[in-house]
Amino acid sequence: MKAKIFTALLVVFSFYFSANAQVIFTENFAYTAGDSLGAHGWTGFSSFLNVLTVTSPGLTYTGYPLSGIGNAVTVRTSGQDAYKDCSEIDSIGSVYTALMVRVDSAKAIGDYFLALLPQTSTSFYSPRLFVKDTLSGVCFGISKSSINATIVPTWGTTVFSYGTTYLLVLKYKFLTGSTTDDQVSLFVLTAPALPLTEPATPYVGPITSTQTDATSIGRIALRQGSSSLASLAVVDGIRIAKLWSNIVSGVRTISTVADNFNLSQNYPNPFNPSTTINFSIPKDGFVALKVYNALGQEVSSLLSENLKSGVYSKVFSAVGINSGSYFYRLTFTGIDNTVMTDTKKFMIIK
Repeated sequence: MKAKIFTALLVVFSFYFSANAQVIFTENFAYTAGDSLGAHGWTGFSSFLNVLTVTSPGLTYTGYPLSGIGNAVTVRTSGQDAYKDCSEIDSIGSVYTALMVRVDSAKAIGDYFLALLPQTSTSFYSPRLFVKDTLSGVCFGISKSSINATIVPTWGTTVFSYGTTYLLVLKYKFLTGSTTDDQVSLFVLTAPALPLTEPATPYVGPITSTQTDATSIGRIALRQGSSSLASLAVVDGIRIAKLWSNIVSGVRTISTVADNFNLSQNYPNPFNPSTTINFSIPKDGFVALKVYNALGQEVSSLLSENLKSGVYSKVFSAVGINSGSYFYRLTFTGIDNTVMTDTKKFMIIK
């Protein structure tokens, strides 16, 4: 009987961990400049001209976990498209796709340069991310699915500068009311903005359309468009996740071996504006790392995802948080149902 109960618990927890896996794709283009994307897991299609290649240097955006890692890719005005599969296929809740983008040129009509797809398709782009030229800069736009004479992209009204790196977050929300009610939104962040929670108002959206919803999302595509419509843009640091918090936060693996559960004191402390928190977990499980104020109110959720056993490092940015004493708490739930927790104190001085 005990063996059956334990087996049932493993099944339940395996399902829980799978359903709550937060980051389903990461691409830092940490490859040698000049390499084709095809040499690193991307599949090129649609053309053999202007093969997508790794370009240097990579982009940076203060506080973004994928900032300054590896190189980048330049999406040009014509040529090959390429896709890469995510680690999981998703069809429930919301899917967030974050990327750093620097636009160097664009056309007045505009075109899309990035899209998501099911893993079974190279044509059902949903959603799509667009950019176009304006008289004084560029605007970004989105569509839920294909565009034609009557269905056009929805553009944001704020104009952004050429040659500047922005952090874009494209959101696709699965809804169950019908087969045409899924929503798409776009957030455009300018340095040093990196909100810890999803902003109430997107740059564009949420939008929908009468076109059929995506059956699932499990693949990302980079598109080079046509010479008359497309942009010249540098793309870097792509992350696809289930939660906003896992877009703006990140954890770095120090070691894949850990003897025990441990939460270290952050360094530096006191600090402004950022500090590093190290911790270790002795087995696979779900990790939550949160910051609280002196009243016990949650200020920030730094981490909420499944991790393998090992030693990890997390950078916390206190941009937008007042000076004072705060507490950070690590809670670990192992796949065997063990729960461990520890809390430490730090101080922000501005």
